[in-house]
Amino acid sequence: MRLPLTAFLSVSALLLASCGGAPVPPATLTGVAAAALGAQSVPGVRLPPAGTLAWDWQIGAETEAKVAVPAGVTLMDLDGFETSAAKVAELKAQGIYTVCYLNAGSYESYRPDSAEYPESLKIQTDPNWPDESFVDIRDVFREGSVLAGILDRRLAMCADKGFDAVEPDNLQNDQNVTSGVITRQDQLDFNGWLADRAHAHGLAIFQKNGPDYVLQADRQGRLMVDLFDGTLNESCQRYKECGPLAEYVRRGKLALNVEYRKADLNCAAMNSLGVNSIFKDLYLVGKLQKAYKRVSCTG
Repeated sequence: MRLPLTAFLSVSALLLASCGGAPVPPATLTGVAAAALGAQSVPGVRLPPAGTLAWDWQIGAETEAKVAVPAGVTLMDLDGFETSAAKVAELKAQGIYTVCYLNAGSYESYRPDSAEYPESLKIQTDPNWPDESFVDIRDVFREGSVLAGILDRRLAMCADKGFDAVEPDNLQNDQNVTSGVITRQDQLDFNGWLADRAHAHGLAIFQKNGPDYVLQADRQGRLMVDLFDGTLNESCQRYKECGPLAEYVRRGKLALNVEYRKADLNCAAMNSLGVNSIFKDLYLVGKLQKAYKRVSCTG
């Protein structure tokens, strides 16, 4: 979980219509005229359910024993390292679509594979999370890439545990890294690479944050909204950037949003966009922990 560091760059005045005021319904968003709308099947991948659903995000659970499914919830997003294959199987037996949280754009000192990250990959400490560092995502395109190997193994872990999809964090290092060494195109290219690798492992993949990326393309000319199978966003109402999420809805894909301030949650606005929005506690703890909070617009 990462809160946006700033309000992101606009895509267009239309797409960034305020979700707190008069929202723009999905049918009125123009998108890209040449884009073929509609969710496309990916061989070997179970795509997220589209439309309205109840979901929860418990990636900060102390242990998987603290995880519990709220009534009516059909999609659960859990930490990939901390959740066992047995827990994933238990949830799937209950009809839950399971999402594996991974950090793709940052080094985390507390992960079991942290020793695999050379110092050269760590290009800036995350000011909000001092035990983490943003990594040089350009590395995945270099011969013998270390980062590509690490991320491939992480994706394989999610697949081996039986997760249906992956939620990769920190896909905005062009904005997070203040030196400017990571360009917007570098970021879009990395995101496209990661989507391809997730699909190769049989996983669906969510675009995490970055509403301003939705209609931008990687080096192969592929739009983010077409590469990813859904989107999971943080605080789009707070930053008044919800409009682009409806591009996913227009394509028959799932759109999720979480707000961390209850006052920011405007369910009428989010429901009109077709975005499944919830209010959550900042650290996204397990349901069986005292700090757990959840208010849903969709059940």
